[in-house]
Amino acid sequence: MPNTVIIGGSVAGFSVAAGLRDAGYTGGVTIIDPHETALDRPPLSTEYLVGDDVELALAPDQWFVDNAVTWIQDTVLRLNQRPAHGSSRLVVETLTEQVEADEVVIATGAVPKTLELDKPVYTLRSLADADALRDALRPGTSVAIAGSGLLAPELATSAKHLGANVTAFTPQVPATQIFGELADVLYTTMTEQVEVVPRRLTVSENLDHFDIVIAAVGVEPAVTVAEGSGVSIDDGIVVDDGYRTSLAGVYAIGDVCRKHGQSRQDHWDHGRASAARVVHTIMGTQPDAPTPQWVWSDQFGHDAQAVGRVIPQAHEQLVHRGDNVIFVVDGDQLIGAAAVDDRKVIRAATRMITRGIAVDPDQLADVEMSLRQLLR
Repeated sequence: MPNTVIIGGSVAGFSVAAGLRDAGYTGGVTIIDPHETALDRPPLSTEYLVGDDVELALAPDQWFVDNAVTWIQDTVLRLNQRPAHGSSRLVVETLTEQVEADEVVIATGAVPKTLELDKPVYTLRSLADADALRDALRPGTSVAIAGSGLLAPELATSAKHLGANVTAFTPQVPATQIFGELADVLYTTMTEQVEVVPRRLTVSENLDHFDIVIAAVGVEPAVTVAEGSGVSIDDGIVVDDGYRTSLAGVYAIGDVCRKHGQSRQDHWDHGRASAARVVHTIMGTQPDAPTPQWVWSDQFGHDAQAVGRVIPQAHEQLVHRGDNVIFVVDGDQLIGAAAVDDRKVIRAATRMITRGIAVDPDQLADVEMSLRQLLR
């Protein structure tokens, strides 16, 4: 009976296990991860950090029993091949044992970059990181947050909620590539809520009046387990459209991988989507039509969401619907949408994109016209 080993138990890794069982896979499924169970990561910077009662576990313990998924709480050191009966058997080496597999899915995610400063520097990626930050962010704590992506304003939101005095160092409007022009709306709110310094935080900065520094300056793919195994690594584990690596029987998904010829993606939705795609690859089935990328962020009371691509190319049209909604249209096809505090827009836009519904830019811009009408 075949055995699939998944290295990493966050959203991407867990989704593979669940997807295989839903697809009727009868072989063995094992997840190896240092945590006690599969955990969701997005709430760490928001609800969990501020102390809300949030459930991080992706499934109850009974789910693993009911679905015959083995959870090994351990740290993977490396992936090797061992000759067996004229072929090569994959071997996952952990701190305590060796687990043989017919197929291995690497879903180790990414590790945060940090800053070398003469001051305590925190990062946020894991549950342990969030716990350390919760202890450090006391009322009155002076904190400097460095970064220009999604995480920095989310951390600034949570730190302010906890009573800290927040200064955000950001050299540009955060997340412009994700939310397009609407990133300016979020940035304006951030400048009203906390002190914003429009430059990078560097080693030459005077940090005497800060108690701690939080670095939200990007991540690096966690490729250590694959080093020396024979897989191609170049800013992540290089994969094809089916998330196959250069080593037979080995796949990589989520933040740790990079499709050949494309940039590496680092967000929750890519983890979910790549997991769904690799299940089809393993099962030898035809994948569903790809769904557009979806990203969201909660910051300073705003719910920002985007689907598809919201930076128009030269031949595309940018359409405004009021002050807090934008669309990108190519001919009569919707390419992407972003909205602040309007989830219904994102749901409608997702349907338009996935169904290929023809759109009229003037109708999209008309706030008096319900988007539901355009779905018919």
